[in-house]
Amino acid sequence: MIQLLIDALQRLGIDFGFFRLAESVTFRALMALATSLAVAVLLGWKLVVFLYQRRLRDTSGEFLSLHTHSKQGTPTGGGLLVLLACASSALVWGHLDSVQLLLVIAGFVYLGLVGLVDDALKVRFRSSLFGLGQLTKTLLLLAFIVPFSWLLVSDASPVPAALRTALFVPFVKQPLFDLGALGFFLFAVFAIFSIVNAVNVTDGMDGLLCGSATTVLAVYVVFAYVMSNAVLSRYLLFPYLTGAEELVIFGAALIGAVLGFLWRNAFPAEVFLGDTGSLAIGGAIAMMAFLLRQEMLFPIAGGLFVLEIFTSLVQEKIGTRLGRRLVLRAPFHHALTFRGIAEPKAVVRLWIVSLLLAAIALLSLKVR
Repeated sequence: MIQLLIDALQRLGIDFGFFRLAESVTFRALMALATSLAVAVLLGWKLVVFLYQRRLRDTSGEFLSLHTHSKQGTPTGGGLLVLLACASSALVWGHLDSVQLLLVIAGFVYLGLVGLVDDALKVRFRSSLFGLGQLTKTLLLLAFIVPFSWLLVSDASPVPAALRTALFVPFVKQPLFDLGALGFFLFAVFAIFSIVNAVNVTDGMDGLLCGSATTVLAVYVVFAYVMSNAVLSRYLLFPYLTGAEELVIFGAALIGAVLGFLWRNAFPAEVFLGDTGSLAIGGAIAMMAFLLRQEMLFPIAGGLFVLEIFTSLVQEKIGTRLGRRLVLRAPFHHALTFRGIAEPKAVVRLWIVSLLLAAIALLSLKVR
């Protein structure tokens, strides 16, 4: 939007030297991060009050309990703040003629709205067990994931034709093999759906998802920056992707929004992301990964998310049928508190793990 304003001023004969800053990806990314962070911090308390007045409150504990760890009554659906801050900042600092940018924002907002419906139903029926049914939720997620996955392999894809169905693996320079249109489509549907659910499952402690998602997003922002730069991509032997710079802007805006939300979500949380935020953030990470053709980087950078969903599936799909507990607690972060580790300490330790995994993922830029 800023670029449209500058273009309009230039057509009127108004051209200042600092307008050149708007052509810098680095400047726009930093401004997008700062803008979304400011919006999230400044509007955070107003959103908390708004959600509380609308009775969008968590139902998982005892609100009037004397125990300080009780969380019932805390406003939920705070992901609305992340949606607003990120989308507005990305639209202001991004180029509105970018297919990548508009596509990611559309998916981000759609998945957030699906999560909002789920959160609202849980509040309405006063139980975390009565949100959207598993089948309904799956169908609503697939309503976006399937068309998006098909777009990736179609002629309308923003990904270059030579890369659309190739499978890239971290630490390997050349594509491992070509999956073909149908194979890559099925792989994309499965992987995106899995990533969205893995991120969703991880949202179970104050600040846990915000911190861990920030590190993963930072990794993909770095990769987007490299692959959108002809010189850097050639030097590091990565494919050059036209338009990937707008993913840098979106990723930076989302990092700012998530950090701004963490201002209110750090222990003890004043507001929860809810599915509104977790589904949107998970979808954003998945879309960035596939548009950059670095989807296989997620098991490394997002290793914590993989562990969380793995423990949940093992217990739910296998342990339940066997009638026994196969893991101490699922998802994994609950196992830490069950062992007596205080929630703030458990969250910080998992943040450290996320940072370590992000560092390993970034090594694949050079070690190939």
